[in-house]
Amino acid sequence: MPKKAAVIARKILSLALIFNSLVSIVSAANILASFYVSRYYSRPYSPYLIDGSLVWFIILTAILNIGPAKFVGRVKLKRMLFHHYVYGFLASSVSLVLIAIFAPASIFLLLLPSLDFHATSMQAIPVYAGLFFVYGGLTLVIDDIHDVSLSIGRALDRLRMKAQKSSRVLQAIHLWSSLVSIYVMLSCALWYLENSRAVESLPFWNAPQLIFMANLLVTSSWGLKAVMGRLRFGEPALRSTDTQTDFGESSF
Repeated sequence: MPKKAAVIARKILSLALIFNSLVSIVSAANILASFYVSRYYSRPYSPYLIDGSLVWFIILTAILNIGPAKFVGRVKLKRMLFHHYVYGFLASSVSLVLIAIFAPASIFLLLLPSLDFHATSMQAIPVYAGLFFVYGGLTLVIDDIHDVSLSIGRALDRLRMKAQKSSRVLQAIHLWSSLVSIYVMLSCALWYLENSRAVESLPFWNAPQLIFMANLLVTSSWGLKAVMGRLRFGEPALRSTDTQTDFGESSF
């Protein structure tokens, strides 16, 4: 029983890290969109962040974090009827359909949730609930993407082989992008402390800023952890045989 609980915990951790990467990518894309649309006039987290283009490193770190996160979740669990990418597609598509029917104006906010969006608590809750299910569904799809089709699986295998040939370069890129992401996170935190009111009087719509900082902390920390543990694209440099699992029909 304790062993099964540990296996489930590893899978949950893996999915949480992939979800965190998706949130990082979307949040960073929002910041970059504002930065470039304003023609560099809107400088994020100025004066602490020297250049808004450094936010690109958050996206790079988040993408490189997905491989190590998938490796953590390589455990054997019985599937429930279908591959879990099926449940991912269902969760994302059903959420989008329901939002399109009952709150069509929120579709754009689901894709760019932090772009000029301020709301009261009652307005924000359904929007971010929709975000959770949409990106939660995408998390399941990414985690099981190798089984979506044979062509996708083969393409990913070829990509992994090419990545392994450049493993040292990728390790260095992952390390530096994680360090820059830490710098962006610290700039965000300093800007927030300088420009926000006291914590006890924060309005609800400031909560995404706090979540974003926590998200950056996880992204940069996991990036450093993956580099130090030599986890890259789901293949660690050193690992014991008792932790190795295969993506067979019984793997979750």
